[in-house]
Amino acid sequence: MDAHAAQWIGRRPRQEDAYGVRHFPEGSLAVVCDGMGGHSLGAAAAKTAAEAFVESFADSAAAAVPLGLTERMHAALDAANEAVGQLYEGTNEYGGTTLLAVYVSCGVLRWVSVGDSCLYLWRRDSLRRLNEDHSMRAVYEKFVGPGGMTLKEAHEGGHVLRSAVTGEEIPLVDAHEKPFPLLPGDRIILSTDGLDTVLEQGVLPVAVRRLLAKRDGSLAAELVEACRAAADEAADNVTVVTLDA
Repeated sequence: MDAHAAQWIGRRPRQEDAYGVRHFPEGSLAVVCDGMGGHSLGAAAAKTAAEAFVESFADSAAAAVPLGLTERMHAALDAANEAVGQLYEGTNEYGGTTLLAVYVSCGVLRWVSVGDSCLYLWRRDSLRRLNEDHSMRAVYEKFVGPGGMTLKEAHEGGHVLRSAVTGEEIPLVDAHEKPFPLLPGDRIILSTDGLDTVLEQGVLPVAVRRLLAKRDGSLAAELVEACRAAADEAADNVTVVTLDA
């Protein structure tokens, strides 16, 4: 399993995204977190959650009572949530992060996600989002159409999160309980919402489709560069991790 990652700070004063990738003899794990912008310690929350998830997942492989892979993913999410809670404990600060984690092994994909970071599957020249969107955008999109909102309006006004990793009970968790089968040539893309300007455009431009079809390991960096080229003065942090099956 080939994995590649790239980041850009955007037009923001600090990078609040974090990611982790770890390869195991039986598979590969990737995690992407997006600290809650405008909240104190968002960058620290993202870094803490990503590191805690990876370490918990790795440690559970050696547990006295072995856990299944799905249980390991959920346990790692709990560990990440607890770690973020400890980050704020005893302070007057509040914040949190999104979290998207995938594990690929034996030709199947498992994931767990909280928030609006995106999990995409590029298969046979078609891009599909696999995970749920826990932002208000998913609610507003129901009103897109004649006499209602435009897709642009739904996306621009919908970045308020309905669920996040904050150390408290997590309102919404998306986890594919059954292994998702992969095919030869499948490409998995994890990204923070800063990539929306490139990949969530309704009909993908030819130039973007060509990027997604390339197999030279440059996709993550080139998607980030595409965000840079299309950036306005409010461009968000961008993090992209790609896994090629």
